[in-house]
Amino acid sequence: MKICLCFHCLCESYDDISGDSGELYVSLDDMREMIEQFLARGYTFSDLEDPADYTVSITFDDGYANNLLFSELAQEYEIPFIVFVSAYYTQTGAGFPWMDPSQKNYEQMYKFDYYSHHQDLGDSIVPKAESPKERPMTFDELLSLTGTGLMEVGCHGYYHQPLSKEFERYAEEERSRSMSVFNEDLGVNPRYFALANGMYTGQVVRDLLKTFDKVLTIDGTAF
Repeated sequence: MKICLCFHCLCESYDDISGDSGELYVSLDDMREMIEQFLARGYTFSDLEDPADYTVSITFDDGYANNLLFSELAQEYEIPFIVFVSAYYTQTGAGFPWMDPSQKNYEQMYKFDYYSHHQDLGDSIVPKAESPKERPMTFDELLSLTGTGLMEVGCHGYYHQPLSKEFERYAEEERSRSMSVFNEDLGVNPRYFALANGMYTGQVVRDLLKTFDKVLTIDGTAF
């Protein structure tokens, strides 16, 4: 069986983490222990294109700067990995709204209309991430990771808009806006798309597969 693991945030110690966002974090010690456990059970780490049994792929969603912490482990164990980036946050440096204590937490964001939210904001100042641990990666940081030969940039939409039936009208904007950023600012064309909050409809997946080799969700299915 092929296993694909999805992570969000990394930390050096759980002592530094507080609030509702703590559920998104895995410590480096726990990550190392997980890697060692898989290896001890005969698994190998490989990319998404490897269909072999007993293989594991590692991915990170959203594009947090703390994902840089994985680079040393990836090089030590020669683990390829994908960072699925929501392009707006890297492009602007804006804080992720679910990390803002005044906003809804991550588990509630599947009902959030990001496009209406940003329309309401208009030309107001983009709120920057207050915590360096929770800010988005910059383009230079993404390029430094791709330069290792182990990390690949994946597409996680533009605003991180869930694409349930209620919001599937935003699917094309999520695709086109994000790909424009990746093309112009990173010089890459991501091969894979990870669905925000794992939400999708059949039409959304069919449309995305016209651009991407694979579309990933959190229900154990890769289209």
